Amino acid sequence: MSINTTESTGFYDDPTIYDILHAPGTADEARAVESIAHEALGHGGALTFLEPACGTARHLRWLATHGHRGVGFDLSADMIADAKRRAARAGLTRRLDLFVADMTDFASRVPRPIDAAFNLINTIRHLPSDRAMLDHLAQVERVLRPGGVYVVGISTTMYGVEMPSEDVWVGARGPCRVTQVVNYLPAEPSDRCETVLSHLHIHRPSGDEHRDSTYTLRSYSLDEWTRLVGRSALRIARVTDHDGIDTDPPTLGYAMFVLARR
Repeated sequence: MSINTTESTGFYDDPTIYDILHAPGTADEARAVESIAHEALGHGGALTFLEPACGTARHLRWLATHGHRGVGFDLSADMIADAKRRAARAGLTRRLDLFVADMTDFASRVPRPIDAAFNLINTIRHLPSDRAMLDHLAQVERVLRPGGVYVVGISTTMYGVEMPSEDVWVGARGPCRVTQVVNYLPAEPSDRCETVLSHLHIHRPSGDEHRDSTYTLRSYSLDEWTRLVGRSALRIARVTDHDGIDTDPPTLGYAMFVLARR
């Protein structure tokens, strides 16, 4: 058995590995977003969803197979090409509009009014500054129909209290098994940059591969996050847990903030 170790951007530059690793839990996450959207819109019919930074569009594919339409974009052309191939194989091409765009400049590309947008599991924290976040929220506000919502899954921090932590993610498809160990080094209030150390182990019959990478996510205390949303064209309508059940906004930890137009 051979072992190859590389320093790279990890799984973000490999749509296949990304999709294998993130497939578990997709249905539950999409179902929670669907439920929040149906409650906000006041009916249980078909909706049009938008996912910024959609990756391989796994959530949008689930929603499309359940009668909805989807619009998704990603900065990675490889991710969008992969997402289009998967949509075509699933017979969903007519239900999904997928394109390459930045989270701060996409509204002119969205082909129809959006009932609900979503951005889960801290993806929004790849935006590097408050200014970029405000530009992003302004773009979302432009495409939301009246009554529409934006579901943002984000972890808030408590500077000086949060400790280094670790997550383990596992996915498998056929003979390929992927394990990711992620170490998080909390941000300081001076730079607001959480350091993420990713250790990826890919096992195939032909051999094992290790990929290590490091990146940063912008951090927000609960006060910083709520004040920033208050400066935008959106407002916090409700806060839910991972399953879409109402909860208090956490001072430390993950929640889904349901944003609506003012």
